[in-house]
Amino acid sequence: MTSATSQLYTFASAHEFGSRFIRFGETELDIGMRVLRQGSRVLELGSRAFDLLATLARASGRVVPKDELIDSVWPDTIVDENALHVHLSTIRKVLGQDSKLIVTVPRRGYQLIASPSTPLAAANFRDDNHRTSRTATMPMRAALLGRETAIDAICAMMQDTRVLTLAGSGGIGKTSIALEIAHRTSGSNEDGVHFVDLSDQHALDEVLLAFGEIGPVARKNGEPDLDVTAAMLTRIRGLIVIDNAEHVADAVAQLLERTCHSGNPPRFLVTSRQPLRIPAETVYRVMPLAVSGEAPESNDANGSLSPAIALFLRRLSHDGRHRIIDEQLMTQAAEICRCLDGIPLAIELAASRAAILGLEPVLSNLADPLPYLDGGYRTASARHKSLLASIKWSFDMLESSEQAVFQRLSVFDGAFDAEAASAVASDDGISPAAVMECVSELVDHSLLEIHFDGAAVTYRLLTPSRSFGRKRLAEAGTLATMVERRADYVRNAARCASGQQALVSPFSFRS
Repeated sequence: MTSATSQLYTFASAHEFGSRFIRFGETELDIGMRVLRQGSRVLELGSRAFDLLATLARASGRVVPKDELIDSVWPDTIVDENALHVHLSTIRKVLGQDSKLIVTVPRRGYQLIASPSTPLAAANFRDDNHRTSRTATMPMRAALLGRETAIDAICAMMQDTRVLTLAGSGGIGKTSIALEIAHRTSGSNEDGVHFVDLSDQHALDEVLLAFGEIGPVARKNGEPDLDVTAAMLTRIRGLIVIDNAEHVADAVAQLLERTCHSGNPPRFLVTSRQPLRIPAETVYRVMPLAVSGEAPESNDANGSLSPAIALFLRRLSHDGRHRIIDEQLMTQAAEICRCLDGIPLAIELAASRAAILGLEPVLSNLADPLPYLDGGYRTASARHKSLLASIKWSFDMLESSEQAVFQRLSVFDGAFDAEAASAVASDDGISPAAVMECVSELVDHSLLEIHFDGAAVTYRLLTPSRSFGRKRLAEAGTLATMVERRADYVRNAARCASGQQALVSPFSFRS
């Protein structure tokens, strides 16, 4: 890495579904043909064990956490660590002398190395044409649930646009989807797939420097140059994934706008909580996981589960404790997922708490979920370790008027329309028209959902965002006032609906 404040990864150009050979010790792993050899001898290995070994090999010498291995090999099944240990034991027995190349890293996971002194990243990776591909450590790729339709749609959209932005609220799964697409398309891109994480960048010059491992970033008067960096990017024929762009959206927009002015720019896949708003951009809104679905009639974890419930159960099982998946547990899990609106990060955090406290205590406290939704992965960014931090990250990027409107709209329990929003959120300092401008920005920042039913438009805050807004109102001592203002509007609207003349204007509730 060229900088501690930037991360960039380059994926191997060999497609994982093609004929790809990975050598370690005396062993050759043919992923495309699913064959394991030592010299001229073919080694027999079961399907799950082969997938496990292939996952370790693809990691290029990186330590692979147990959760990642389980998610990769058993994506749709709830299993405990015993299954992982059994298959690893089988692999070691089959490999013989090369079994010593599978290293157990205490409290972290497992690592496959090319030899006792040589990382696997230095081994020879080749595709059908025996071309050597440049490899480097890549971000963790978790098995996804319920995202196939979205991934298919995104891949189709990428054929017709140079900049595709995956927009959505914090913890909705944008990065996971982008990584999956990066892996799947790496073999079809001439220069592979480049991944740039902008989590720690805060200014234009830092954003430009983050692209330093793709190509040289020229400087002018000691500072990185925007136009020269854009010109450098036009020489890339692969896909460039830009992650976590919302807080530097202006800088990323400037860079990509200049790059796309060239005759043949690369393709960009961007993850952001708000669109870049440039002409070349197409936006795909990432939605929460589906919650509805049939529960299995027995303890079979492979029953017909919704993606949200399946994710909850998978995370619940990762603490290493065995649980009977009975009807009561399934009912409670489904209710937790519904209360959390199918947000993947919220579901995973709730499951980690439920693994310790039990499902009933977690469920009974989800009216105010934020205090119970923390304790994410140690390796996650700070804003992905708790739902409070994730929402606050978006909230802090708002203008003061937008923050005020967001907090006031949190008193609505469900959907509301423009008239209701204007009536409740406006005051002497924020006009009804200004409220709707703020509503537009809140939708753009993925803090407010928008729904269309014919010509009717309604808005809604997801449960965690609503809890955050109310907490802010309570801290300011204005929650009771705003709740009463909403009640006044509802009463006045009911009078109008029943044909009675409104006693007061819907825009006159001020305190």
